[in-house]
Amino acid sequence: GRGGQHNGPQNGQAGTANLGGGGGGCGPNSSNSGNGGAGGSGVVILKVPTSNYSSTTTGSPTVNTSGDYTNIKYNSTGSYTVS
Repeated sequence: GRGGQHNGPQNGQAGTANLGGGGGGCGPNSSNSGNGGAGGSGVVILKVPTSNYSSTTTGSPTVNTSGDYTNIKYNSTGSYTVS
């Protein structure tokens, strides 16, 4: 979501992308107004046993296999289908 609105001469900074953090507010100032910054986008990470990994994905996930597990990381829209 977006950060809250507050009186101030500058807008708040946006949250960091892919960390899901909230946006910053702005400092008080009686003569000007600013807006809070946008929240950062989220991330989804799935950890699947490699022996069960179906490789059926949509979108553009980052897929890494390490030993017994496969990690599927989404920074945008997509899906994973279990077989």
